[in-house]
Formats: sequence, structure tokens, C-alpha cells
Amino acid sequence: MLKRIESFKFINLIYPVKRSNVMIIIPKSSFATAAVAFLFFFSMTSISYQQLPFFDFEEGVECIDYDAAENTIAIDCDHASFGDVIRTINDQSVLEKLEQDGEYLLKANLRVADGMTFEMTSNEDDNLQYLKIAGANGIIVHGRILIDGVKITSWDASSNDVVQQDRDGSVGRGYIQFDASEGSEIINSEFAYLGYNELGRRGFDLHGEGDSRFGYGPSSDMVIRDSKFHHMWRAFYSTGAYNITIDGNEYHHNLNYAVDPHSGTHDMNITNNWVHHNSIGIICSLNCSNILVEGNKVEDNIRAGIFFSRNMTDSIARNNQIYNATSGIIVSESRDNQVYDNTIEAATSEGILLFNPSELDDGGFTEDNSVYNNTILSSATGINAIRSYNNILEKNTFSNIASSEYLLSRNSSIIIVDRDFDNVLITEGGSATDNLVEIAYSGTIEVTERNDQGITERDFYNTDNEPYRKRLSNGDNIIVNS
Repeated sequence: MLKRIESFKFINLIYPVKRSNVMIIIPKSSFATAAVAFLFFFSMTSISYQQLPFFDFEEGVECIDYDAAENTIAIDCDHASFGDVIRTINDQSVLEKLEQDGEYLLKANLRVADGMTFEMTSNEDDNLQYLKIAGANGIIVHGRILIDGVKITSWDASSNDVVQQDRDGSVGRGYIQFDASEGSEIINSEFAYLGYNELGRRGFDLHGEGDSRFGYGPSSDMVIRDSKFHHMWRAFYSTGAYNITIDGNEYHHNLNYAVDPHSGTHDMNITNNWVHHNSIGIICSLNCSNILVEGNKVEDNIRAGIFFSRNMTDSIARNNQIYNATSGIIVSESRDNQVYDNTIEAATSEGILLFNPSELDDGGFTEDNSVYNNTILSSATGINAIRSYNNILEKNTFSNIASSEYLLSRNSSIIIVDRDFDNVLITEGGSATDNLVEIAYSGTIEVTERNDQGITERDFYNTDNEPYRKRLSNGDNIIVNS
């Protein structure tokens, strides 16, 4: 019998143990008596020790605490839920239950400790439908969180409304922050009117940098699926994050960026999302790699639909539908990426821009990218190369292009491979610079151009035998037919 009860030594034996109308108080003074009492209690109730209410008490109450000095609810449980928080925090100045069923006002930070798991769900146990965050408080996750079927916004109790943001992001309001979090899941939820222009508090922010006694670092192994993000400062931002899936969500009317993996983020899938009415739709910037952007509907974004920026490498944008942006897809200071099978329509500047600024930032050159099988429709320019080099353009098709299918400027070079030409206009952008066009493996082509005397000439070239090369400057252009 003593061997059997050895596993119960961790129990604090001063607490009353309750079951229905039976209560047994077990003192610490006699362990043998305690053992007998426990066995007697088990025989009376026919339940196992895992089912005893005080085990829930230890996990659900003792490991949830409120720190008034930091105005923070601390979750330090192996596993806890929002329902446990409701049952533990009985202070309306910290967490207030509102009149509508399932609605709560959080007036403090809520922090999930490293290695701990916390659930916020709309199921029967939690019945959390809508969490409103007052002030510049946030949900801060170092461990793992599941948010399923919940709406979360900022809230101003004085106006009884969400907190609006200004154009500079200077208004402090609620936020979601992840630091060294692993395995979190965001499912079928809604996030709105969150975030401001502050590190770690930008909205839905995988912070991943800095020092703290709580531990900061990259977050990983996160799934964000079937959720809505709108009117955020940034609807997704990450630093150094990896193994992230963003799938089947809607991002709209976000103020700064919608989806912004950043600063060394890698191994991420951004798939099947609807991204619309943002400043920039999907941007990956500063040393990002192995990012897949696939199957997204990206429309009515102001500056760019998809943007590979500042030393982004080994990444793919494919099978996306992009409509109504200044530039459909931009590749800037980035190399060794693939852009293919995308449909781009109504770009007011160009369908695809291959670009380097006059002074490089932290990235490399835009070179050695493969751009193929894209369809560009009803746009000002098809593909525009500015200070970019040796990018391979293959089997891209154009329809209803206002100016030219290909535009080069500022000492750019492009390689056009394996395509049929039908009055395709290739133009230099009017600068006194040296730009190189190369056409290869495209069969016999007819090139119409003006010679040095201004006389129009037509010549034929077999590009399967030898690539056709032409240098353009000062607004030169050629027309190519197959």
C-alpha cells in the first residue's frame, strides 16, 4: 500500500478535498493516516485522483496570477484556458464580463509563460466570443496559444468603440505579441483595430528580438488559418520566424502592411489568402528565404500586390491573381527567386518590376531571378527592369499593354527565352545609359529598329543558333515578331 501511494506525495495535504456533500480535511501530521484517508475517499467516490477538483484548482488558480505592479495576468500553467482565467481573476478592474454573452473587456496584459499552453476558444468551456482590449495592453505569448473562433479588437470604454489609428501609428492600442513562441494555432478567428508603430506591438507581431527576463527570440511552428485581419497597423509582422503557415485568411484595410515577414524570416507558406485594400499586400523584406507565396487573390492594394525586398532569396511567387496595384509584383535587391504562373491585371505602372535603388540598402542586386509563364493584362507596362541584371524572362504573355511589353533603364539587362513574339515592343526608358536585351531559344525572329541615320530596318535572326543581343539607350526601342 505504501508503494501505491508514493505518487501522491506532491499533493499539498492541507487543502480540503470536496466531492458532492463529502469533505475530508487531511492534516500533514500523519502521512499514514493521509494514505488511509485517501484510499477511503477513493472507495467512497469511485473516482481517480486525476478527477479531483483540487487538481484543477492547482492548475487553474495557483498557476494564474495577477501582477498589479505590471498590470499583467500571468499564465504559468502546463495547460490552461480563458475559462480558468475567468474563474480566477475576480476583479472587474482587470477583467470585466460585459453584458453580451461571451464578451469580456481585458484591462491588463495577459502573458503566457515559456513552455506553457493557453487556449482561448468559443467552445462551451470558455464561451469566449469577443475579447476587447482596453488601452495599450496586449496578449504576449512566450509559450503556445490556441485561438479558435474568437474576435479580438482594441476598445475605448469611454467612447464604447474600437480605437482608431492615425497615419503615423502613434495611437497606443491593444496588440498581440509572440516572443519565442512555438506551436501556436490561430483558427477561424478575427483580429481588428490592433497595433501601433512600436516594436513588438505592431498588431499581430512575431517580435523575436531584444532582451527580457521573460526571454525573447524567433517564433516558430505557427499556423494561422481561416481567419480575418483588418484595420490593423500591421496585420502580420515577423522577425526571424520560421515554419509558419498563413493559409486561407482574409487581410483587408490594414494601415501599414498586410502580411510582412521580415528580418531573417524563413521557411514560410503564404497560401490561398484574400489580400485586398491595403497599402502593400504581401511583402517579405530583409534577408528572408524559402518563402512560398502561392494561390493568393491579391487585389486593390495601393503600392504593390507582392513584394520581394532586400536580399530575399530562394523564394517563390506562383499561381497568384493580382489585380489593381501600382506594381503587380516587385523584386528589389533580391536574387535567385522564381516568379511564375501568376496573372496580373490592371497594374497602373507595371505588371512586374525588377528593381535596384540607386543606393543599395542591406540587400544584394536584383539578378538571376526566373520570371516565367506569367500573364500580364491591361497594364501600363508589362515587365520593367531598373538597374537589374541577368534576370531570365521566359514564356510571359501580354495583352492590352498601354506602352511597352518590356522596359529597361539605368544599365539593366534582361534575357528573354523561349517565347513567341507578336509586335512586342522593347523600349529603353529615356536615360543615357547602356541597357542590354538578349533573346535566346525563341526560333527565328524579325526585329524592326531604326539605324543611326533614323532609317527603319528589318532583320531576321535565328536565336536558336545564336542569341540576339541589342544595346538600348536614350529612348531606343525595337519591335520583335516571330
